[in-house]
Amino acid sequence: MRTWSELYEVLHGIVENVYFQTPENLKMKYPCIKFERTNALTRFADNNPYQTTKRYTITLITKTSDNDEYLDKLLKLPMCTYDRQFITEGLVHDVFTIYF
Repeated sequence: MRTWSELYEVLHGIVENVYFQTPENLKMKYPCIKFERTNALTRFADNNPYQTTKRYTITLITKTSDNDEYLDKLLKLPMCTYDRQFITEGLVHDVFTIYF
């Protein structure tokens, strides 16, 4: 099984500022990626788990909508899909799901 720190390294290759399960009081630097573990896909055989793949939500946060370079790099990651975009407090949030 791969670990969250391995995913951190992959994401750090895309954006310099990466945060895992960010606490509310931390002041983030933009552009950044924040990610958190949200679920796991488990395959069973003979009623026993034999393979588990963790699911993470990745949020790319930028100050402008001109972030295609980051979006393209994230979308090239295996098992990564684009979910939605929203804007809050003047920041653009692009949300992805990845199985890693």
